[in-house]
Amino acid sequence: MLRHHGATPLNAGNQAISVERTVVMGERKRADAISYGRAVANALTAVGVENGGAAPAGEPGKLKRGLGISLLDPYWHIPDFENSVRMSLEWDEEHGWALLDVNEPGAARGYAYTYHDLELGVLPEPADVARLVDSVLAGKERLSGGFRRKYRMAIKHNVDFEAALAAYAAEFPGDSGAPL
Repeated sequence: MLRHHGATPLNAGNQAISVERTVVMGERKRADAISYGRAVANALTAVGVENGGAAPAGEPGKLKRGLGISLLDPYWHIPDFENSVRMSLEWDEEHGWALLDVNEPGAARGYAYTYHDLELGVLPEPADVARLVDSVLAGKERLSGGFRRKYRMAIKHNVDFEAALAAYAAEFPGDSGAPL
């Protein structure tokens, strides 16, 4: 079984893989990530972080799966984010979650994009993501910007990773990604 930061299991239950939410690539079955994104979006809502739900992200046709969750509230009261014009959570199957801060350092300079790695592993529990993001947005914790740690390679098929990701589809059959 795959494990994330802190050596705790990726998923608590023994949930079946949903065939309808699995994409077949050659002989390998790849789970759709949108249900995992929705679980994270719902966990964020549960702790009071308003968001626009999960949406697929990344480059179409590329092997690496990605998700994005737009954060709806401005967090200008936090010194680290006082120049923010947009914030979102970004996930991909190689790096895990990061907080993307789009800010405007000055009118003549345009926009700057800073990724703050959550450092929770590639597939952390949604509640762990929500707790950390809530703490950061409340100004209680800080994240470092820049380098994102790579936990795995998308090109290397991992049955345990696919099963852990597919387990979220069983929780949200027919999922669109929008928050509940």
